[in-house]
Amino acid sequence: MNFKTPPTIQQLAKQSLLKDEALTIYALKDMKEELFPPLFKDAFSSKQHNILRQMVAAWPFPCLPVGALMKTPDLETLKAMLDGLDLLMRQKVRPRRWNLQVLDLRDANDNFWNVWDGIEDGACPPDFSETQLLRNHPIQWGTQAVTVWINLYVNPRHTVEYNEYFYEWAKKRKDVQVNCQKVMFLPNPHYNPWHLLEIVEPSSIQELEVYKHFNLDTLAMIASDLGQMRNLQKLLLNNVHISLEQSGNKDMEDRCIRMIIPHFSKLHKLQHLYLNDVCFVNEHLDEVLRCLENPLETLAITRCKLSESDMRCLSQCPRVYQLKHLDLSGIDFINLSHEFLGRLLKRLTATLQKLELKGCMITDFQIDVLLPALSQCTQLTEVDFQMNFLSKNSLEKLLQHTANLRQLTKEMYSAPYEVYDELGNVLPQKFAQYCSELMVTLNVIRQPKEICFVSNICAGCGGLCVYNMEATLCFCWQREWSLLDSEKGKPELK
Repeated sequence: MNFKTPPTIQQLAKQSLLKDEALTIYALKDMKEELFPPLFKDAFSSKQHNILRQMVAAWPFPCLPVGALMKTPDLETLKAMLDGLDLLMRQKVRPRRWNLQVLDLRDANDNFWNVWDGIEDGACPPDFSETQLLRNHPIQWGTQAVTVWINLYVNPRHTVEYNEYFYEWAKKRKDVQVNCQKVMFLPNPHYNPWHLLEIVEPSSIQELEVYKHFNLDTLAMIASDLGQMRNLQKLLLNNVHISLEQSGNKDMEDRCIRMIIPHFSKLHKLQHLYLNDVCFVNEHLDEVLRCLENPLETLAITRCKLSESDMRCLSQCPRVYQLKHLDLSGIDFINLSHEFLGRLLKRLTATLQKLELKGCMITDFQIDVLLPALSQCTQLTEVDFQMNFLSKNSLEKLLQHTANLRQLTKEMYSAPYEVYDELGNVLPQKFAQYCSELMVTLNVIRQPKEICFVSNICAGCGGLCVYNMEATLCFCWQREWSLLDSEKGKPELK
């Protein structure tokens, strides 16, 4: 027979208390501190917003990390939390145990709640000092009564109503400081989120990711705000181009670029820079990198147009000599001098852990130049050479030059160009045969952990043919193979 562990007296008392809202609120002023966290969690789970509102005002600890309990943003819960802060700050007589200094709305993992769960099973209450509670929640820089930490997202999970309610609330409260560790704006054609940054202390922002929310002239207008994010560690900009209204206006484009680039020099703590499909790096990469004060750990310049001078700068700039992650996917190298990339890799042999050169139109001649430096990058754990124009012979040489790269855990390579017909369509039997032979070549050198050979994108279905110990064909060929099988038997893929 299975017996459930009977509830403790404390659990029974808590369940009984939550059934009477008025009694719960009345009991808060004399309640022991160790009872607050488990009671708060149960009130949160059961959406008892009136109790939550009063518990925020009576919270006996320096920090309330309520964001760790939120699986998805909930407007009514947000209102209860902010109403509780208002209730606390409106009190003319400071409560006997007013300890709350930080309301944390970030959806981060926090062990605060897990530690307190144990006391319901008879364990001793944890001894949280103020320093421990605020270790990851530093106090505000000004004289505000309370600091609110929040991550600002514009995505399907974070509704416009949620963001706008918090914005309107914070804008009216001068005694509250809003800190924001991470800002992520995903595409939303019906909502411009930039005004949300007006309420945030800019020096609190550590990560800024923006996807398709502005054009070049808009970025120029907010560039000074970017320069105030002096603790920014990660910057991601995606799809930044001159607006249609200003298209072809070279003077306007140059003016915008001159307004943007100098502010990079104020990002003293920047470590991770991602620039995807942005127009202002072409012929200006030296200015961007020269502005940086400290070496980068990550540099991703993808789907951008780069000039010869840009590549020369990249190979010579000391700010990139300690890179752990280099991503130049989508950069067309076919008309660029091949030696610059080789020089850059040679400087990164001691630090580089992840290299992505996907869709760079790298040819046999260019890969030959890269191989000596690549073979010395012994810290590499991931490489991506998909969608380049390499022969089977060059791929064999590439694999042979990875003999000393014993830390590789993930490898992705182009299928050799011999597996395509004159129209660029994959020939399934050749694809399977050649990729299988390449796997044999690699297994003689070393034992790979995760590896695949990938075809170009199929024009018919937009899919890929992938070889990882066996061939998986794109949808077009799967359908063709199915028809062959039903009619006269499909050829075997080896």
